[in-house]
Amino acid sequence: MSVVSENKANKVAPRAAENPGENGTELSELGIQHSNPKYKIDNVLQHFGTIGRFQVVLIILMSTIAALAAWRILFDLFAAKNNFDWTCTELGLKHNCTFVEGKMPCEVEQNRAIEDKLDGVGNGLYWEFNNTGFSIKSDIPLPCKEHAKFTFTSSIFFIGAFFGVAGFGRLSDMIGRRKTLLISVGLSVAQAWIIPFFKNIYVYLACRCLDGAAFGGYFLISFVLEVEYAPPKYRNTIGTSLHFITSIGMASIALWGYLFQDWRMYAIALAVPSSIMLPILFFFAPESPRYCLSKGDDKQALSLLSKVAQVNKQEMPVNCELYEDVDTAASLVDVLKNPRLLRCGIINMFGWFMTSLVYYMLWFSAKNLAGSIYINALILGLAELPGRIFAFIVMEKLGRKATFMASLALASACVMVSAYDNKTSRKVMYGFGKALSGSLWAVIYLYSSEMYPTKIRSLGSGIGSASARVAALLAPFISDALTLSPVIPYIAVGVVGFLCTAAFILVPETGGKALPQTLAEFDNLFEKKETKDPRV
Repeated sequence: MSVVSENKANKVAPRAAENPGENGTELSELGIQHSNPKYKIDNVLQHFGTIGRFQVVLIILMSTIAALAAWRILFDLFAAKNNFDWTCTELGLKHNCTFVEGKMPCEVEQNRAIEDKLDGVGNGLYWEFNNTGFSIKSDIPLPCKEHAKFTFTSSIFFIGAFFGVAGFGRLSDMIGRRKTLLISVGLSVAQAWIIPFFKNIYVYLACRCLDGAAFGGYFLISFVLEVEYAPPKYRNTIGTSLHFITSIGMASIALWGYLFQDWRMYAIALAVPSSIMLPILFFFAPESPRYCLSKGDDKQALSLLSKVAQVNKQEMPVNCELYEDVDTAASLVDVLKNPRLLRCGIINMFGWFMTSLVYYMLWFSAKNLAGSIYINALILGLAELPGRIFAFIVMEKLGRKATFMASLALASACVMVSAYDNKTSRKVMYGFGKALSGSLWAVIYLYSSEMYPTKIRSLGSGIGSASARVAALLAPFISDALTLSPVIPYIAVGVVGFLCTAAFILVPETGGKALPQTLAEFDNLFEKKETKDPRV
């Protein structure tokens, strides 16, 4: 598999041609044959030497997607917030309607009894909201016995994400990263414009499910695309940057909620950036050269790398020919047949599950903290940034595996200490727990993208991410269980977290190593003699 590019960008500086092994790196160490130079993609990216304008533009594009993803995750935080500004109607007062400050109408037992007795919908009949547009809970009339549907709006997002990460992950390995990215972002834009114009809970739930499915596609693909264009020694930097933006996006949703307190205007305001982003991605989002090689299209892969060189004002190696030991038969069946890959895949799923469970358990249960919902959302989002910084620094020193294990062990300890019924200590533990969960997200995305062979990289990461959505589904129920038992849920989650930490002893380190193209190269991750990629 080789193609010799005739592009002018393939011209090499004389100095590089005369001494390709300078700086102590021999051609054989780079995987290049002396008689007829052939390069792996990592060789070419390392040849460029540093992050150039191409990678900077790609980081900006993918980081914008990360911010949009954060807004879609937390959309319900302000669209489905409680509305305490209501009064009983004259008809309601005749039937013993009761107003209680700080509670929604259906949270008052007497009001639920009215609906049960008269078999009607109390909203607009026995009580009315002074600002119906403040929330879907006041704008969409539902009987009290069906109010659980409002609670289900967050859970159904993650149901969609569960299928989205697996489905779009597989799709990206079939039709490419670029097409999958455009399809998933397009789906998100479509539902975003539907949701504010239909006063129907079932339309709202359907849109949130589609939104979750789309999120499962574009967020995962954006991360994979960033990593696959990253020079090996900058992979940590580029991968972690996406998670910094996600945390900032989580915090900034509070500003959107505060500025647009009518939920329909809030929905429209959040739909606009996604709509602008879609055509930008159409014109500027690249395909992955690794995907092209995995499909046997080395000509297109070389063309994409030549474009990187052109944009970065760098030079391609002379007479550049690409090769990868691509395993064209790699599939889910191969995962099941390979004991090491199967074991690592299961443990990786466990890691995704615990990362999500700790993160969303703290997020959803934080609704019980005193203070402004806008300020709390801002603080919780910003609390993740120290964790991202921690992961960024420590991953370079200790590696991906050790960083994840340390972060999960400390986060599990924070969750267990939260069982102590003290308002101050619990808030402190929530803060540390959120910071450490930020570290966990940064590591698990990068680790997954580096562990799996190219042919199943998106599929493997997608399955792991799907397990995280299962945990996100459970998190609201665990949060509700805390009202019944403020100790057991904390202890249970902490114990499972420590078990997951111990399981990660059995997986390999991936930091500083070339991305595996084949199942054979994956097995090489376990070889101690190949602890470092010579290009890094």
